[in-house]
Amino acid sequence: MNLIKKDSIEEYILNHLKNEPILMLKLVEKIKLDRPGTTKQAVYYVLRKMRKDNQIVIYKGVAALNISWLNSMINFYAIAKYNYTKTGYGDFSILNLENKEKIKYYFNDPIKADVFWTHILYLLISFCPKGEHYYLYNPHQWFLLLRSENEQKLFNDMVKGGRKVLQLVGSNNYLDKYVNKYFNNNEKQFFANEKAWFSNNYYLNVIGDYLIEVYLDKAMSQELDNFYSETKSFNASDQEKLKNIIDKEGRVRIVVSRNDQKAKKVKQRFEKYFFVK
Repeated sequence: MNLIKKDSIEEYILNHLKNEPILMLKLVEKIKLDRPGTTKQAVYYVLRKMRKDNQIVIYKGVAALNISWLNSMINFYAIAKYNYTKTGYGDFSILNLENKEKIKYYFNDPIKADVFWTHILYLLISFCPKGEHYYLYNPHQWFLLLRSENEQKLFNDMVKGGRKVLQLVGSNNYLDKYVNKYFNNNEKQFFANEKAWFSNNYYLNVIGDYLIEVYLDKAMSQELDNFYSETKSFNASDQEKLKNIIDKEGRVRIVVSRNDQKAKKVKQRFEKYFFVK
């Protein structure tokens, strides 16, 4: 917390959100009471900046700490993570799902969707027992090409929790195989399948009996397919082309569910390609 300017709006926001997600309207009123003279516009300005910096996530008018950012704050209060991952609130009640229940989220910005997706994964890391491996299917693993540091940190945090990262992609073009260098065939395993399992806009993650299903914008997914088919190198120019595809607006749907039977079937299908003990 010593990294945040004392008595700043940001400090007040973090102090409130360390306990639980809060409706933005209620949060604004709390800040105005705590910090006399602060305007509503000033609070919203800071909230937008904090979201841009990935410190918080905002969904359907509810503000919450970004668990990914929280884990990187070594000097932040330990109680924040404890309180935050043990409770749910409204649309953030992922951890309270019963078997065969699901929650859906919709975004028009793939980058914001990715931030929220990572946030969900960190919640599950904190909640699911150690040793529950991380199974992920992507049509293409473009995250490691655009945001390598963030994606590797997520994988490393998974491994620290006694998990294996089992990555399968549904294509074996040059760039699909290029990311193999980020895996070690032990705790982090990779397989580029010759044939796609699902449609080219479908991404799947499984931890424990939780499933995260992500449906990327179809037009964007087709652009990604074309890019992967045509690209035979990966340099700064290629990275910029990929970034331009992902930076476009596009509809993204995230479905989080808890389904022990479905999760078991996915794991069994994966384990034909990986060494899992």
